[in-house]
Amino acid sequence: MTLAPIGGVRMNVVVALSVVVLALSACASLSVSMAGQKDTGSGPKLVTVDSPSPLIEIRVAFRTGSADDPPGKEGLASLTARMILEGGFGDPKKPVTKEKLAEITQPWGGGASPSARVDKDLTTFSMTVPEEVLGEFTTKVLGPMMTQPLFNEDELRRLIKERAEDIGSSLRFESTENLGLVVMDTVLHVATSYGHPPIGTVKGIQSITRDDVRAFCESRYVPAASIVGISSAKSSVTSQVQAALSGVGSGRVAASAASSATRPRERGRMPHGREVLVVTTPSAIASGVHAGFPLDVKRGDADYWPLYVGNVAFGTHRDGFGYLYKRIREQRGYNYGDYSYLEWFPDRFALMFPPPNAPRRFQDFTVWLRPVQHAYVVHLMKAIGSELDRFIADGLTDEEVALAKNKARVLYLNLAETNARLLGYRIDDVVYGMEGHGFLDEYLRSIDAVTPAQVNAAIKKHLQTANLEFVVVTDEKAAPAIVDAIKRDGVEFGKDAKAYAFEQVEENGQKLYKVSDAQLDILRRDGMWASWPLLVKPDDVHVVKAADLFETAFFPTMKP
Repeated sequence: MTLAPIGGVRMNVVVALSVVVLALSACASLSVSMAGQKDTGSGPKLVTVDSPSPLIEIRVAFRTGSADDPPGKEGLASLTARMILEGGFGDPKKPVTKEKLAEITQPWGGGASPSARVDKDLTTFSMTVPEEVLGEFTTKVLGPMMTQPLFNEDELRRLIKERAEDIGSSLRFESTENLGLVVMDTVLHVATSYGHPPIGTVKGIQSITRDDVRAFCESRYVPAASIVGISSAKSSVTSQVQAALSGVGSGRVAASAASSATRPRERGRMPHGREVLVVTTPSAIASGVHAGFPLDVKRGDADYWPLYVGNVAFGTHRDGFGYLYKRIREQRGYNYGDYSYLEWFPDRFALMFPPPNAPRRFQDFTVWLRPVQHAYVVHLMKAIGSELDRFIADGLTDEEVALAKNKARVLYLNLAETNARLLGYRIDDVVYGMEGHGFLDEYLRSIDAVTPAQVNAAIKKHLQTANLEFVVVTDEKAAPAIVDAIKRDGVEFGKDAKAYAFEQVEENGQKLYKVSDAQLDILRRDGMWASWPLLVKPDDVHVVKAADLFETAFFPTMKP
């Protein structure tokens, strides 16, 4: 197979446009045009993908997210984005309501209805519109929505009620998988700004006022923090989008630069040795198992690509290629899948490939085992540690690295398959400081250049098992036995030969299992897993009810 980086697609980044400065005039209560003002160097960045498609992808991103939520008002970033979309905009006497917006955009397709993604460091508004109606769209929707939000009080109360219910019921009780992922992401950053989940907390959401939303918009949705992405480099297209997003005064540029410079840079919380957080729910039919620790590697770092190749071999997401999947799912049939990650991957329980526009200053290495029977939880916690230890010690052979690199090349086809993804990754490149040598631009060249020695050196340098956070989401009735087994830390076997359905034979009056060499290797590895020491101190095993989580940002059981 021969691949070329984003074949036939040209990307350009244009910095600090002097003609127009993106911002929200309503947020700043200003309507002064910036036309003709000198370039201050602190304006928005324009990102384009030169695509021939008649559908225009537009993304308006701001370098702000839940990490900027004030303490006690967790969820403000997310709620502000929702209010931009659903709180009405335009003329207060004839506002474009949520219902009116749906009516306007319906003839242009579902993508024309704007959506928003809010993560820790980035908020992104996305929309897709036919080029032939772009002028009408920017005039009726994009411009007034982004520059004249009304923040309707009734809509705010509705959204607060909905979001509190989402946390109180959907997050806590409807998805064991999603709950475990959000808990792990929160625990590793407890007591830092990254410990604010994008969805917010119940008390935080309920404390938010209309003035809070307006103030957040005014201070965070500003030119210096903005990136505009358009899937066309034609001036006839970019000029219309730029014009729709113009209109904030020069004073707001200086204020935005100051606010961006004072953002906290808080690293994740390295576990104190090995720790376990057990989250109990009333009706979990299986248990989710997670493990992880903060990782000092992100895109743009020298060890990123070698570690990327290593992780493809260890735990490719939603794919049978990874080492964990083969050992736990394919050979032993414990669950639906087992994966590892170098970066935050939102909505991974529902998506096949990572969505762009969730870039982070700080990343984590995490392992996710999809739900397993309660009786196998401790055995598989030991399996994670044992397999990670073995991976670090043995590394990968030249052949395994070659196979992982080939798999990585195949993954590239999915990551770069749409204009929306290309545009999203290009925005992330700006955030990571990778303009001109972006993630997808250099993906294939970087993968090709990685050597086995670099892969194994990066694995040994950055992966470890001495400090591991485990999160288990399980049924409240199953929890006591799991906690006792963790504290006891004895030999914990999982499936036996009978469960594996090995062939039975009778010999000298005895019923025996007929085991092949390959099956014998499985049993031997089971023994290694069973004997791997968790070494978790009793005081470092914590049990919390799902019903008590995310009331506030405080996790009372975890050490800072």
